[in-house]
Amino acid sequence: MIDFLDLSFWLYLFLFCISVFFAFFVPGDLLLIKLKLSLFKRIVIGTILGMVVWAWQGFVFGYINARWFSYIYLIFLFLLWVKLNLKDNIFSNVIKSKVRKIDFLLIGIIFLGVVVQLSSVWFTGVLHADGLYFCCSNIADSIYHIALTNSLIKQFPPHEPGMFGVIVQNYHYWGNLVSAELIRVFKLPLIATQYQYFTLFISLFLGLTAIIFGQIASLGKNYVRWLVFFLYFGGDLIFALVTFMRKELNFEMSSLEDGAKFLVNPPRAISIVIFFAALSLMALWIKKRNIYTGLLTVLLLGSLIGFKVYVGIFALFGVLVLFIYNLLKKDLKFVALLSLVFIISATIYFPVNRNAGGLYFAGFYLFENFIVQPWMMLHRLELARRIYLEHKSYLRVIQYELIYIFIFIITVFGTKLLGFLQTKKSLSLLPKELNIFLIAGIMVSLVVGFFFQQKSGGVNTFNFLVSVFIIGSIYSALACSFFFEKIKNKAKFILIVIVILLTVPRVLYQTVLNIQNIIKPNYLMVDNNELEAIKYIRDKTEKNAVIMVNYEKFKLDAKSPYISFLADRQMFLSGLVHALSDHGIDFSDRIAVVDQVLNSKDSRKVARLLKQNSIDYLYLHPSDTLATDSAYFLQTVFQNYKAKLVKVSKNKL
Repeated sequence: MIDFLDLSFWLYLFLFCISVFFAFFVPGDLLLIKLKLSLFKRIVIGTILGMVVWAWQGFVFGYINARWFSYIYLIFLFLLWVKLNLKDNIFSNVIKSKVRKIDFLLIGIIFLGVVVQLSSVWFTGVLHADGLYFCCSNIADSIYHIALTNSLIKQFPPHEPGMFGVIVQNYHYWGNLVSAELIRVFKLPLIATQYQYFTLFISLFLGLTAIIFGQIASLGKNYVRWLVFFLYFGGDLIFALVTFMRKELNFEMSSLEDGAKFLVNPPRAISIVIFFAALSLMALWIKKRNIYTGLLTVLLLGSLIGFKVYVGIFALFGVLVLFIYNLLKKDLKFVALLSLVFIISATIYFPVNRNAGGLYFAGFYLFENFIVQPWMMLHRLELARRIYLEHKSYLRVIQYELIYIFIFIITVFGTKLLGFLQTKKSLSLLPKELNIFLIAGIMVSLVVGFFFQQKSGGVNTFNFLVSVFIIGSIYSALACSFFFEKIKNKAKFILIVIVILLTVPRVLYQTVLNIQNIIKPNYLMVDNNELEAIKYIRDKTEKNAVIMVNYEKFKLDAKSPYISFLADRQMFLSGLVHALSDHGIDFSDRIAVVDQVLNSKDSRKVARLLKQNSIDYLYLHPSDTLATDSAYFLQTVFQNYKAKLVKVSKNKL
């Protein structure tokens, strides 16, 4: 845990940049040398390509139990990179290369966008005078990602941070693997790397990869500006409907997604950046029909499934339709390369997600549930629909369902819907294959997100719609840049202002709210007394110790395993409400063990359970008193007014 005001925080940030150069850029640039790209493209695409390869080395070396090989990997590739660059005089060519005219408006959009996105996550796990502060995103998710990264540092495949001995399943963890490998190899701090350094890196590269895509696709300066704007500042219109119904400016009902939430879900954020790098290479591949470029594209597209399943599925369906299209054209080279995407994805997906369960049809549940949200004051519509349904007036029922769908789409997607305003000429600005890939992914994601739910994770299928919201920015920017160029200056200015004013309110509101919560502070605080107890565990207990927490008293640990990474110890049962249940893990037997250890009056039974489950310590509230007369094998080794640590004396069991 490092304070922002501590010099070590900034020194580690510098070390992080060095680690990105060696672990990401050098391997990625080696793979791009054949393509003869400009320096800017090499830096951006090479860094993201190298990041994916870094995940692969962690995956492969982890499974063969040779993680030490990462050091040889880094040294060998760096020496090879230096040798090849000296041989081709690339260093001198870099010095001689001309710098393009700087687009200050574009730089300004990216800078403000990064600030907006970081406002939601930058203050996660930050030292405060009163304790450790977590602000301002989904706290349970943030804590789980830190704990999962910590688990990956220690072993591969990772164990559930809240349930020792159980391997993570039904979850995509390659984003955590990337940061875990950096922390493990370069000895970086856990929380700062996960939520300060890496979030800054991803937010910045979101804009940079968007620029590269626009350049390679030859879409022009205005297109790139609009694309970057929609990616960083895209917002909904739910607030507009709520404001209209309540006759007051109201943002209380949350958006499905907006620019300020981008980094709140780290796996998705990383996967989107990889997606744009893959899209850039795909555009280059389509132009040059070069097999090597195709292989690099395939590597990125196939790897997406490990970073975020929903973005990976978007890409897979896009590839599937593109595969069929090229098969009909009898372009067998293209078909052969595309088939590799499925092989790569299957290699990553099935070892972890083979028990994920799949999807089931949920009908119009999403829209019906949306329309009855109390903030919108539209519940009478649903009451009317149910009356018509009871009276079997099915045409009226369909009418109401269509109204719900219309309201949902307009309010959730906001100005991103401009992407549907296309002509044959505007679409022709993108290569046909790229349109096939993107439109197929969008349509399938919309259908699945609208009408299906998951057997594992339930309503998490909303993530399919989030993919459309973000990736759809490609077409929103295309519509704006294409049509506004055909409008006269005054009308053009007015329309641009209208689009901006309809887009940014949600993001501005959320950013201001984040800043207020940072200043107050007004989010989760793990206070100094509990940090003292956790420090005792970290400093005074065995490194392989197993801790049982009274999750009834420590509600946050029941949601997400914060004690696991702060104490750096194995947990018997934590995060059951959030992570374990979402991942479809059966923990009923461990709940029974916790209940019996804490409440049973039979000391022999308690002793047997503690021994069988290898439990070394009980993390309790000071008010906790055990019902059993087992004090002779339980010893309180630490206590303050916030927590009590009880040691299990194994020699007395």
